[in-house]
Amino acid sequence: MLLDAAILAQLRKTQESSMMHECTIEPYVVGEDGTITYGKAVTGVKCGFMIKAGSENEGSLYDTVAVSAELRLPIGTAIGLKDRVTITASFGQAVTSARFEVCHLPDTYGPSGYVVGLQEIYS
Repeated sequence: MLLDAAILAQLRKTQESSMMHECTIEPYVVGEDGTITYGKAVTGVKCGFMIKAGSENEGSLYDTVAVSAELRLPIGTAIGLKDRVTITASFGQAVTSARFEVCHLPDTYGPSGYVVGLQEIYS
């Protein structure tokens, strides 16, 4: 069953209105010489954030990726593997939060957004 464009737009609007967090996304960049840096941070991104204690997502046959949090993002948000994410606000209040790295991207997305896996980083 295909969703009508108006219904799909309403689903996305409703989902985004329930995203009660904001984050900053720093894109992972590998230079021509192989150096790793992070690009200009995109700030004020609406998101939904949830800690996932002890969960795992399997990657390839040889990898198991531990996921310590999930991030819901509106469709069209630019995000990639190894990008860094910092939660900056929760329910309208500024927070000082741990930083995370994107460790899992969905193969597909739902009608209302992406859910990406995050792993806390300690550096």
